[in-house]
Amino acid sequence: MLVGGCLRDLLEERPVHDFDVATSAPPGDVLAIFPRAVPTGLRHGTVMVPGAAGPVDVTTFRHGPHLLDDLAHRDFTVNAVAWDPATGAILDPYGGLADLRAGRLRAVGCASERLAEDPLRALRAVRLLAERGLEPDDELVAAMAGLGARPAAVAPERLRAELERILLAPRAADGLRLLRRTGLEAVLAPGVAEGAAERVDAMPPARDERLAAWLLGTDPPPILARLRFGHATIERVARILREHPVQDRSDPGSGASVRRLLHRVADREIEALLALAAVAGPTGAPPEPAARERLEALRAALTRERAAETLASGREVLALDGKQVMEVLGCGPGPRIGAALRYLTELVLTDPASNQAAILCDRLRAWAQENP
Repeated sequence: MLVGGCLRDLLEERPVHDFDVATSAPPGDVLAIFPRAVPTGLRHGTVMVPGAAGPVDVTTFRHGPHLLDDLAHRDFTVNAVAWDPATGAILDPYGGLADLRAGRLRAVGCASERLAEDPLRALRAVRLLAERGLEPDDELVAAMAGLGARPAAVAPERLRAELERILLAPRAADGLRLLRRTGLEAVLAPGVAEGAAERVDAMPPARDERLAAWLLGTDPPPILARLRFGHATIERVARILREHPVQDRSDPGSGASVRRLLHRVADREIEALLALAAVAGPTGAPPEPAARERLEALRAALTRERAAETLASGREVLALDGKQVMEVLGCGPGPRIGAALRYLTELVLTDPASNQAAILCDRLRAWAQENP
């Protein structure tokens, strides 16, 4: 019998990317019937069977010999509906179809018992609100708030997967407000500043940008590491928040200052910084009028410097490369060459007209005398 999210998608005529089948057959029998099947979760009785329309997760009934026993322990009523494709029969013992039509999210039976079976279900409820607009009923919200720190014991990869979907969902702000209201936000990311939901909603629908907006006011690296985000993501989010608010980290009236910003921060991150600065000040509160004016001045200055195609924007390189610097200094590779290149870069950022081989050679020789 088809169960869970795939059936919900079919009933709402949405694309289905994977299928869930509940069966009384033990995993060994499923593996014997389907030679290409993969035992992806034998601990939970799940076998993945590749199919032309997508993967099919086949799971043995976990709570008794009959389908009704299995449905009684599913998370929400909208997921406790089963369909037999061969006969077209639908089994809906808990009113899941009516809840789906009403946009309502209810637990199967006692909400606190269902969440105790798997605390990740609390985040799944938030995600179904954010993605599908299913509003949790009062009993479910109370059970979510009563979980305390228990979701922290869930495998971090599972928490991360739900969080990523919440942040990128059409109603991400509603989902994040529910996280805060139930105390789940503090379990995932202690110290998130007020107004996080509104900040995230105003950011481009990109994971790292929205993570940065959400984690403003926190110490992001340990939070993201605990949720098993990759090193590149952790570094990028930390870098964005380190440069925030960008209009205070660069002087819009100084071409050299703006060029330094373009040189040390990638274009994509500058766009993230501009978006974040437009909705939040240093503490997360909306920016003051003076900060907004400074931000607009910085936007204009960035446009001018990008149009000038200077070294800062990455469209040109130093007129001297490392090999030529070694020839001028008369030494081989090493820290001195790196220091010389940093000096030349700063020189050109301050005065782009100096990016000529003859000028840089002269300045480099003078630098070498001053820094033997």
